[in-house]
Amino acid sequence: MNLSFRNFGYALLIVDCLLSMKCDAQQQAPDAYAFMRKAQNAYHGASYLGFGVKYLYSNAGAAVKAMDSLSGAIQMDKGRCRLVIDGTETVVTGKYMIQVVEEQKTIVLAAAGRALPMDPTQLLDTIFRQMKDVQAAITTEGRNKVLDLRFPQGSIYTSIRMVMDSVTGYFSRIVYGVRTAGLVGQDQIEQPGRPAPYKPEGRIDMLFSHYEQGKFGDAIFDEQNFFTRTAGQFEPAGRFKDYHIFLASSNL
Repeated sequence: MNLSFRNFGYALLIVDCLLSMKCDAQQQAPDAYAFMRKAQNAYHGASYLGFGVKYLYSNAGAAVKAMDSLSGAIQMDKGRCRLVIDGTETVVTGKYMIQVVEEQKTIVLAAAGRALPMDPTQLLDTIFRQMKDVQAAITTEGRNKVLDLRFPQGSIYTSIRMVMDSVTGYFSRIVYGVRTAGLVGQDQIEQPGRPAPYKPEGRIDMLFSHYEQGKFGDAIFDEQNFFTRTAGQFEPAGRFKDYHIFLASSNL
């Protein structure tokens, strides 16, 4: 499929993107800031935390029927993280961001902290730095705290809804309302008198599950699982011997 929804799946770690924001929400929306700080403390304070993630895309306003879905797993510890989803493995170590794209037999190597072009970190960081343009509300649903964000015209997002377990501080669900004009070609978007697969607005559901700690160790973040470096040259590790290494940063 050609929807850039898959790019959300390949984005390194949406939770970590949300948690690492430097935002002015403390002044503009203190409740939203406190909500995110609680999540920050929960995720960053947990050692060797693993959990499942599932992405579902559907047209806004339609019956709950996913047009596309992705499932994967996330592992994170002390600023390091690993996402495996849809044939792509992405690992961030203290020094590198490594992305293995099985379909293309390619290892993309960049300096840690460099965002991929499809990484929503930049958009989300902008959202929170410009909190005055976003309407935020906090509600309680049972043991869950819910942060609802509403966006002005011109943003790729129409809304973001984050559901957090108020006891653990972990997310159980994040729902994005998106404008599909920024995701697909115009010929793929429904217009009056012209049927098409996608409506002008869509929804991306992220579901988080099976949180557990201590089920993996440092070995999964070892750079030598993916490549070796000899005399300044990067070579694929044994199991990737027929892969090509693409250097996405010049300062490696």
